[in-house]
Amino acid sequence: MAAARVAVAMKLHLLPTITLLPAPHDTADDQQVIEDWSRGLDWVKWLLGSVRARVEVLLVEDVGEWNAAAESVLREAIGPALKSAWQSAHANDLAGLIAASSRLSSQLSPAACQRSLQAGAVLLKSTKHARYQGVLGRLREAVEQGKCDSHIAIVWAAVGHFFQLSLTNVIAEYLRLEWDMVARDTHLQVPYAGKFSIAGITGRIINDASGESALRVVDA
Repeated sequence: MAAARVAVAMKLHLLPTITLLPAPHDTADDQQVIEDWSRGLDWVKWLLGSVRARVEVLLVEDVGEWNAAAESVLREAIGPALKSAWQSAHANDLAGLIAASSRLSSQLSPAACQRSLQAGAVLLKSTKHARYQGVLGRLREAVEQGKCDSHIAIVWAAVGHFFQLSLTNVIAEYLRLEWDMVARDTHLQVPYAGKFSIAGITGRIINDASGESALRVVDA
């Protein structure tokens, strides 16, 4: 009987994680639901406050490059890196985190890579004294020992998982961080509508990474 319970638990652990969103009360599409949902996560911003305060810019260097970046580096490099790192953190897999970081190093330009490493180092330092860190603590040790690069996407995925954020949360908040930093000297508001909004890019990254939608809209 004990063996049967273990087998069931293992199967449940392997089930894909989904984000459940309440159904809209009007004709809004799924993207609008995601936009409304993401606005309710403002409390998460404090987790990345040290990066906003101490790093000038991440991968997107100019606000005018936002759309192009969304179609290239954010979807092709950062999206897969976030998904791979979050899944590795979920599986307590340090080797997976190191591999995801190594892949990202090969995809970014030298300048972008340096900014990413700096931001990740800041985030690691700001979360150093959290208790019971598990794989996040092991990732920090690997970075300190020179066994892993401190890319912000990899570190953030591990931190986000430590604070029990879903993959969708982790992606959306990373994109919000990119926007906040590149647009900090402008009067532009965070993009909440359209193909290149936070929600729009998040949904596309999720679909790109999984091959099928990881978002489910359900009746409340």
